[in-house]
Amino acid sequence: MYVFGIAVMLALGVMCVSRWVERPVRGLRTRAPVSLYPVLEVGLGIGIAWAVNFNLWSLWGMPMRAEWVAVTLTGVALGGMAQLFTEILAMFSGLGRKLHDEAETIEQPRLGRVA
Repeated sequence: MYVFGIAVMLALGVMCVSRWVERPVRGLRTRAPVSLYPVLEVGLGIGIAWAVNFNLWSLWGMPMRAEWVAVTLTGVALGGMAQLFTEILAMFSGLGRKLHDEAETIEQPRLGRVA
């Protein structure tokens, strides 16, 4: 259970770092036909897994043929969890906007001037 907790915390870290890197990448995102966030998060996950030499599979008792494959797949899993957390965060922020009805608040001054 501790290993899963460490993986979740590392995935949250990957999500936060990808949000921090968002500004320089924002210009590329508008020109690209697909979103670069999944690629960025998986790349950061692989990098962090290699930096700390984190291998989920050996810690869970699942043997792998090569150590580098296990560390790389751990990074892919961290990136996938980070993407999941990104989507969950987007869902909750959308619910917050819906509950507080920010669209009506934003459009209220414009409607007054038009009428």
